[in-house]
Amino acid sequence: MAQPCKATIRAVSDISHINVRSGAGTHTAVLTSLEVGLSGLQVLDVQPDERGISSAGRVYQWLQLQLPDGRRGWVRDDLVEIQGDCGFFGYGTLALPTRPSNLQRASGQTPPPAADSERERKAAFNITAGFEGGGYATFQAFDAGIVSYGRFQCTLASGSLGELLESYLEMATGASAAQLENQYMARVRQKDWALRTDDSFKALLTRLSRDPVMQAAQDDYATNAYWNPAMLGSMLPRGILTPLGQAFVFDAAIHHGNWGVERDYLRPAEQSLGAKIKSKLGENGITEQRLIRRAAELRRDRLYALAAAHGLGGLRPRGDLWVQLVNRNDWDLAGDHAGEIEIKTGKKVQVKRP
Repeated sequence: MAQPCKATIRAVSDISHINVRSGAGTHTAVLTSLEVGLSGLQVLDVQPDERGISSAGRVYQWLQLQLPDGRRGWVRDDLVEIQGDCGFFGYGTLALPTRPSNLQRASGQTPPPAADSERERKAAFNITAGFEGGGYATFQAFDAGIVSYGRFQCTLASGSLGELLESYLEMATGASAAQLENQYMARVRQKDWALRTDDSFKALLTRLSRDPVMQAAQDDYATNAYWNPAMLGSMLPRGILTPLGQAFVFDAAIHHGNWGVERDYLRPAEQSLGAKIKSKLGENGITEQRLIRRAAELRRDRLYALAAAHGLGGLRPRGDLWVQLVNRNDWDLAGDHAGEIEIKTGKKVQVKRP
């Protein structure tokens, strides 16, 4: 599995620091500066210069990066090198550090910004986290995952916990990060079952959950492993644009895998409605509302069947929620008067101002 797209600060002249800005252009405010040589910075977005500033006929591109302090900021593409799976941003998979300013970006690969898209993503994350881990500190060690950690329950057995912790360590400093690297990462990479009963490991991860860098790493992992692939693979090809539709697809992707949401829900829903697989909504004779309604009904029925077969009654509220939201026509995920949605009895999450 290719590593996520990461950036290293590489200035083009003999300077020690570069400016990080609030937007994609030198006309925007300077947020902070980063030292040349700093590496492991997660790439979150790429946009052309807002004023069209160019050099030698090429418009500068700006990369939005996850900063070491948990904030997000923009740097120009001639001041960094990138490496890893950068295909989502139009650069392909890069085995070696490469200046994006030396590459030709593929057209149509950048994530198109939807209206209020950050609010929609955060609302979807709050709903799914409510069913998965709940909080950044959630730790459980009683199922096949060996150890499950965080608001999206990355597991030791699947390797996702290792990927999360590696990502965190690329951005983190301090004694707790050093303890994680020196005492536990070798065992994490080996998927050591003994970590299940290691109280010191649990205490360390619980302590790290209060670090804003760890919280950002957890959200970034969900974004890069599930939200972005679901957006590119399922939502954009069909034109699923509503906050409710996107939240449903993301939740199903986390719960069943990116292929699972296609195989078990979206494609069967299209077939049952007489539409071509992965066809554009509106052009294929059905609306997004009809597609998501049918997919939500299929998922509810499947979760009910799994609950009955395996004695997992907790699956039913997750199946019920999406059908209920569709029936309420809450396509904007506005929630109640407080902007909240009750995802199961006694459990509410904020969706209007997440």
